[in-house]
Amino acid sequence: MPRLENCEDHGLRTQSLSMDDSFWNTHTLVRDGNVEKLQAHEWLLTNGTGAFSSGTASGCNTRRYHGLFVGALRPPVGRVLVLNQMLEQLELFCQPGAAEPRTRVRQTLDFSTLLFRDQKDGSPVYEPSGHRMLRRFDRGLSVVWIFEWGELRWTRQLQLHWKQQAATICYRIQGLNQLSTPGSAGSGQAILRLSPMLTLRDFHGLIGSSGAGVFRVRDLGDRLEVRRGNINAVLTCPGAVFTRNEQWWHNIWYPLETERGLDDHEDYFVPGSFEVPLASDGTAEATLSIALGQESSEACCDTVERSRHLRSIIKKIPITNRPQPSSHTEVERIQRCLAIAADDFVVDRGAFATIVAGYPWFADWGRDTFISLPGLLLCTDRFEEAQAVLKAFAHSIRNGLIPNRFDDYDDRAAHYNTVDASLWFVHAALEYLRITKHHNTWETWLGPAVLQIIEAYIAGTDYGIKMDDDGLVLAGSHSTQLTWMDAKCGNQVFTPRHGKSVEINALWYNALATMVGYEDLLTKSQRVRFDEIKLRTRSSFERLFWNRDQSCLFDHLWTDDQGKRHTDKSIRPNQIFAVSFAHSPLPQSKQTQVVQTVRSRLLTPFGLRTLPLDDKNYHGYYRGDQNRRDRAYHQGTVWPWLIGPFAESVLRVGKFSDEARSEARSVISPLLSQLSNATAAPSSVGQLHEIYEGESPHRSVGCIAQAWSVAEVIRALTLIESTSDTRHSE
Repeated sequence: MPRLENCEDHGLRTQSLSMDDSFWNTHTLVRDGNVEKLQAHEWLLTNGTGAFSSGTASGCNTRRYHGLFVGALRPPVGRVLVLNQMLEQLELFCQPGAAEPRTRVRQTLDFSTLLFRDQKDGSPVYEPSGHRMLRRFDRGLSVVWIFEWGELRWTRQLQLHWKQQAATICYRIQGLNQLSTPGSAGSGQAILRLSPMLTLRDFHGLIGSSGAGVFRVRDLGDRLEVRRGNINAVLTCPGAVFTRNEQWWHNIWYPLETERGLDDHEDYFVPGSFEVPLASDGTAEATLSIALGQESSEACCDTVERSRHLRSIIKKIPITNRPQPSSHTEVERIQRCLAIAADDFVVDRGAFATIVAGYPWFADWGRDTFISLPGLLLCTDRFEEAQAVLKAFAHSIRNGLIPNRFDDYDDRAAHYNTVDASLWFVHAALEYLRITKHHNTWETWLGPAVLQIIEAYIAGTDYGIKMDDDGLVLAGSHSTQLTWMDAKCGNQVFTPRHGKSVEINALWYNALATMVGYEDLLTKSQRVRFDEIKLRTRSSFERLFWNRDQSCLFDHLWTDDQGKRHTDKSIRPNQIFAVSFAHSPLPQSKQTQVVQTVRSRLLTPFGLRTLPLDDKNYHGYYRGDQNRRDRAYHQGTVWPWLIGPFAESVLRVGKFSDEARSEARSVISPLLSQLSNATAAPSSVGQLHEIYEGESPHRSVGCIAQAWSVAEVIRALTLIESTSDTRHSE
């Protein structure tokens, strides 16, 4: 297993990274035993536009989304995989010395690593196998690989350009002047040969050489243009000479796609090679930049702009030093991890800001955005961006609904099939008002947007969303999936939750109670009306959702076509929201029982299971084809984001006592450890996964980076470390 080292105690630091990036470096993975195990550790870089880079610590691509540069044609969507990989060769001409002055020894070193599958036995084949020379991997605001061959040290640093559709790879070669044949004292010369491997495709898809169409190549010395369809990229390598030699590399294997039951092989197009002559004295350096579009981009090998942006955020990241970690340095490192991780999801959408739900495959989803907004933006005092996110979605309200998601391919299209996204918008808007006190914003556009949603839910809107006579909100049918438990494959809905869902009505009650609690948000007649609905909702909620046999809440209620009423007795984590919000529809005694049930039946080190182990529908593993994975998605799989509402519920029922704070710290501690250490495999270096398997040891699966997983840890930390709670349950 690769070993994680303290990022500040290694002499190579100042040689491989700029001082600015050295401060932000959070992870160092060192070769320890079989270097191929580094393959299980994935990394992510982002640049505030939806563009990203992603791969493994070994430098080998193992899924279709891995690449040195994934650009966004229409930020933050329209994402295309531009540069998949780079073939990197160092050609050495070693002079052995006076004994044979005319003899020159040629040695070619390959630093790249590509993965293929043996056609006979299915075993992995690495060619080239540069990972054998890999000594360490660093992750900060850039990612760095350090290779060694004898006295030679070879460094690759990948940097995304902040707020631009471009990336730069910086190379540094040390020790060329030490090259000689054994026992001699000769001098060396070298050529760095860089061959870009491109697909220029939609980032969800794969291509093969036979169906890829034409790659149009135009070379201008140290500048190269490559075009496929409507995707154009410009590569620049100063001081290099480009030699055109078009070829294909076939059948690169992505084992993580095999695991997901999807197509798992792809071909890469290589237009030729940049050749850079290297001086044999001291340290030799070279850069290669790639930009999406028609214009080239100057090399960028520092992180000053991103660092300046992050320094204002890191000061707001709340971190406890009780009971662990005790090291002040370690506390600061976790703060850096959280600051970078949180910032990865906040991106531009035109003139507005938005939140990407997860990398590598999600865009901005309404539900995820507004669950994440308090932790990512409000807890870190990013109020202007929070307002911009709220405004972007407020402009898209239709019939009282905000979009479930925007379309990846059509900027004019939005999808509205959700019941909870609008209520999470209301929750985030009210939190924004509570924290910022920006009443002018509320009065001019935010308040009208919130009231539009509430009135639409009362009167009834699309997808059967409507407040019933008992004050509870119902929605959907047996064929819809309108809540966050929305897995569907073909026509099969795996967790049908139509009717009255417990978390939807907890959100609904909290929204009404919060609005009524503000004297200046409503007119007198509105306040009287909303207060009556609130009281009706509270009475119905406790009466209809309480499961006295198991001392917890039913997950959802529905009425069949014959008018018969049903209750879902599944023990699910959705009930925790009836305790976590500031206004609970339950009395204190029942809140405590809900927390006890969730703690004993669903809590794991990395979040809450979606079903307990003894449920007949429980699935402990998340693997296989899409049907099998979707079947397990909300049927036992662990979701880290749910640790936020659980920790808040612990604090509330414990009245924010020292004991309650201690328990809340303990339940989020394993996720903080995952974020900062990345020693377990598989893992996402410096990020939190979307989900974990229900069965121990809870293998991390799904997206390698999920917004609400990070956001809810930050929000929980903020609550734990707050001096007092300003919101009081009824």
